[in-house]
Amino acid sequence: MGIREGCRRVLGEEGYDIDLAEDGTVGLRRVQEKAYDLILVDLMMPGIGGLDLIKKIHEIDPEIILVVITGYATIETAVEATKRGAYDYLPKPFTPEALAVLVKRGIEKRELRLEAQRLHDEREQRLLELAGEKSRLRSIIGCMADGVLVTNLQRQLVLWNAAAVKMLRLSDTDEPGRLMDHCLKNRALIESLDRILGSKDESFSMIGQEIRTDDPKSVLMAQMAPVRDEHGRLLGAVTVIRDITNLKEIETIKSQFVSMVAHELRSPLAAIEGWLGVVLSGEAAGDEEQKRKWLLRAKERANSLLALVQDLLEINKIEAGKVAQKMESVQLTDMIGKIVEFFKPEAERQHVLLEMKPSVALPAIQADIQDMEKLFTNLVSNAIKYNVENGSVTIETSLDAHFVGIHIRDTGVGIAPADLPRIFDDFFRAETKRTKRISGTGLGLTIAKKIVDSHFGHIEVESQPDRGSTFSVYLPRKK
Repeated sequence: MGIREGCRRVLGEEGYDIDLAEDGTVGLRRVQEKAYDLILVDLMMPGIGGLDLIKKIHEIDPEIILVVITGYATIETAVEATKRGAYDYLPKPFTPEALAVLVKRGIEKRELRLEAQRLHDEREQRLLELAGEKSRLRSIIGCMADGVLVTNLQRQLVLWNAAAVKMLRLSDTDEPGRLMDHCLKNRALIESLDRILGSKDESFSMIGQEIRTDDPKSVLMAQMAPVRDEHGRLLGAVTVIRDITNLKEIETIKSQFVSMVAHELRSPLAAIEGWLGVVLSGEAAGDEEQKRKWLLRAKERANSLLALVQDLLEINKIEAGKVAQKMESVQLTDMIGKIVEFFKPEAERQHVLLEMKPSVALPAIQADIQDMEKLFTNLVSNAIKYNVENGSVTIETSLDAHFVGIHIRDTGVGIAPADLPRIFDDFFRAETKRTKRISGTGLGLTIAKKIVDSHFGHIEVESQPDRGSTFSVYLPRKK
């Protein structure tokens, strides 16, 4: 009782909060109910002995500092107490100063232990967060359609995604740390990465370049940039790779299209300028009839030019999706019959027999009637225009479980086998001696095919030179 009270008074004066327990059983219960930093344990206590109490307390909280007080300080008891988890021991009798110094040192030890545990827990938490962040980063990069490569200063690949593996056909990338020389096959890409990794210029920002793969048709765009820390120190390089093969193809097609349009526009414009120049030169003098002939020729070329522009606008509307289709029930037989009646005078002038011979009665279909009129007007007009004298154009029908068929057969000049795959291309016209003088924009069949495609149908052609052609249009039956 005297030792307990003396310790309480000394440590209280040092500013510590003190709890007393008259025996080991009470002391153990207090530890179970409340957290303590340091406990003074007398080896000789009623109830639970000091050494057993040390073991039980450490089972509850292994970080509590335990100081043994004993009047029987021997090497054996010190060793045994240390084995049980005691921090130090204080032999009786002891001075207040010795008690205060030992307790202060124990509390400092406790604080160091708690700080170490806090740092350990914080480190574990940050490792968990880092692992989670790394996992999220890999998931994001893995889902990207663009290829991503990250290299460090040692020229090793440390991160990549599946898109990069596919685009660059990477090899030996089972695990991070492979040298990029062993994984990358493209020397231009390696040289650019070396340029970034070896640069001392902190203002150096990015390299963009096209790279080629083993596939001659494939074109990739690589954007490479240095990776720096918050102090501007170079850590590595990141590369983003995009497949621009389709964009390159579009550029080529666009260039070819512009070239073709310029060529097609130049001829009629040159002719118009020529005829108007003749009239303005006064060569016809007072011959009004001659002037009229020249102006009519200029007008004809102007009309062909307007037709070309109109066809170009029509194609642009269809491809841009700006043509508003009004789908309704259309009876093709009746509609085509009206087109045939409209073209009969033209067919007679060309000495061509135009007739409709429906093989089967066609059911109504769901279609845009204006598109259907453009489609069959174009096909019937071509069949008459590219026919021969005393030839014929016959329109027949067919029907199956899914499609209605319209077949426009002519006995005209026909199409060479080499030209058949290209007849639906923009501006393509099969040039022969017999078709050279026939006017046209070369876009009629292109428009026809786009109309059929927009109605989920298909168009086919069979032809032989000098034996005529058959254009077959198949459109879905009304469900």
